[in-house]
Amino acid sequence: MNTKSLIIGCLIAMSLTAGMNTQVYAGFQEHYTLAQQHFFNARYSSAIDEFKKSLMINFMDNSARIGLVNSYIARGSYIANYEHNYRAAADDFRSAIFYLKYYVDKDVAMNSFSSISSTANSLHYCEKQYGALNSAEAHYKLAEELNASGNFSASMYEYEQVVNIDRYRKTALLRIASMMKSINNLIKSAEYYKMAVEFDPNDVSARMRYANVLDKMGNTAEASVQYNYVLSHCGDAQDIMFDLERIYQKKLADSPNNAELLADIGAIKQRQGKYEEAYNYYKQALSKPSRDEKTNLNTQINLATLLQAQGSYDKAIEAYKNILLLHPNNYLANLYLAQCYEAKPETHKLALEQYKKLRQLKPEDSAEFASKISELTKSTMTADEIYNYVRSYTNPDKYYVDELYNNALEVHNKQDYQTAIKYYTLVMQVDPEREGVYENLALCYAQIKDYTKSQELLSIAKEKFPNSESISKLINDVNADLDAENLDSAYKAYNAGNYEKAIELYNKLPETNDTLLGLASAYQGLKQDDKAIEYYKKALAKSPNNSDLAYSIGAMYANMQNYEEARKYFMQAVQINPSNLNAKEGIADMNDILSQNNVVDASKLIEGQKYDEALNLLNKAISINPNNADAYYYRGSVYDAQSKSQQAIESYKKSLELNQNQDVTYYLIAIDYENLNKPKEALGYYKKFLEVYKANDEYSQYVKARIPEIEADLTPKN
Repeated sequence: MNTKSLIIGCLIAMSLTAGMNTQVYAGFQEHYTLAQQHFFNARYSSAIDEFKKSLMINFMDNSARIGLVNSYIARGSYIANYEHNYRAAADDFRSAIFYLKYYVDKDVAMNSFSSISSTANSLHYCEKQYGALNSAEAHYKLAEELNASGNFSASMYEYEQVVNIDRYRKTALLRIASMMKSINNLIKSAEYYKMAVEFDPNDVSARMRYANVLDKMGNTAEASVQYNYVLSHCGDAQDIMFDLERIYQKKLADSPNNAELLADIGAIKQRQGKYEEAYNYYKQALSKPSRDEKTNLNTQINLATLLQAQGSYDKAIEAYKNILLLHPNNYLANLYLAQCYEAKPETHKLALEQYKKLRQLKPEDSAEFASKISELTKSTMTADEIYNYVRSYTNPDKYYVDELYNNALEVHNKQDYQTAIKYYTLVMQVDPEREGVYENLALCYAQIKDYTKSQELLSIAKEKFPNSESISKLINDVNADLDAENLDSAYKAYNAGNYEKAIELYNKLPETNDTLLGLASAYQGLKQDDKAIEYYKKALAKSPNNSDLAYSIGAMYANMQNYEEARKYFMQAVQINPSNLNAKEGIADMNDILSQNNVVDASKLIEGQKYDEALNLLNKAISINPNNADAYYYRGSVYDAQSKSQQAIESYKKSLELNQNQDVTYYLIAIDYENLNKPKEALGYYKKFLEVYKANDEYSQYVKARIPEIEADLTPKN
């Protein structure tokens, strides 16, 4: 490990074959095996291509996903460290984080927290190098550019950075959903389309795409729900209705006797205003012997709505009444009957009774029905007037209190929290035994993030209703939301570089691995490495089998030049996971540094003629790194100083064995052989010295003069 390197590419410590799905997919294994070969041969771009092909075949395969992540990290690290193309490297780190964090469910992503954190650090470093902007606008612009260039994974990462900002949210969700679909991750595609639809329920085009994905996944029931919603809310958008008709006609071609499909096409024709064709499809649906009871009921309701749509309210009322004879609690039949009554001024009283029945049938929609009831009974009385009426009387009529509560629920559902708080507060004052008002009022405060007020109300509610499970659950939910809010705020503060604020927020949270790692990262951002290490160690104590965490502590110690501690934690990382290559490299690097430091210290002792102390350090250097040629060389010089020529020769020879580029060492060995009265051996090393030593100085001149003398001495005398 080069302790001065800019990027440390922390690959996920998992075998590339771990977690492989046992189901066989055609072509998957070929791409996966080829991807592994490319990765192990450092052909990272080819590995990325092959791992992507594997995921296109089996998007749920965790081994292929981790392989792809490691390939992106490895390529990004190489590009950053050796090509210094920080912009391209950043895109690879973005892609890696996407597949670690966003491609999978949150529970799976949490298992890779340390890898996500490490890769995020690398990304932030690269962004800093090329001057990336951190505003929402900059993230969105970059996401669009990456999307346009076809770098979808990096693009999705950037869209994720603005997905919670209202002005970008829908576009970001739809872009991510579309790209998830293009890489065959239909589960996540459906998830993002669902969020987009929840954010803007009126976007029928988004619902249409959502339904198509659900259809591909085989979730025909939910797809039908979405198609039906699109049909009833697309207005005059004939192109959408045409698409719906084409989809259902295609299905009908495969199942010509499917009563449900016939009924759906009838509904489409009805929506298009083609009532005669709609009527014929409904009749066909009702004539099919294979139709189930639900389809039969829905078709009867659709026939009635056809009459209703044409303004034939009396006939529609009769049709709904016939349906209710067999299904008295059918929600839609009751609702549409109420609408027909409401459409006729002379039957408003019947409409009122019908809406009251609906409120009993579906209490969760009570706010909607309360509005209808209020409109029909007190058509001139507004919600604020009801509020003022209730406030004006010491013991107001319960009906108006109920109406005020219903109005509070209604505005609450519309996210008008301040008005809802105003109404709920008055209801609580005049009817303090109404359990639900405490919960809804506390929920309102939580939704505007006034958690202190919310917790105060719930504390009062718990005291009044100690056995209420719903209140206990809401207390837990609010506390969890507060923790999540603080955690999210801490994470955002960290990403924004406000490390002090991040530390303040993390310290408010329970001590978990996430908060400990968050604190460690924040202190690291403040360059307070000692504090960072303190929290990394606490996290390691909670997760003693986390090899990557032990490696990270070692890397921090290495950057602080505390090589002994670094070596200790690298060794711990390898002990936990013998396959941790980064930690193995770290151990080797620390051994090199520690061994060489001992050699440097020994050389200073030699200059001061402290030979025994120097020898101890050199022996220690050799024990740490047996391949340190310098250590053997200096040990030879110590033995020379101690007149231990034979031991000096052995050390010099070992030094030459490890590093042959030491020409003076041949000279020193020759001198030692002469000291041992071994002229023949000395002659050989003098000659080797002249072969490699090119300078013409006193050493070479001495050797040139000495060689003939030794040869003469070795020549037999007559």
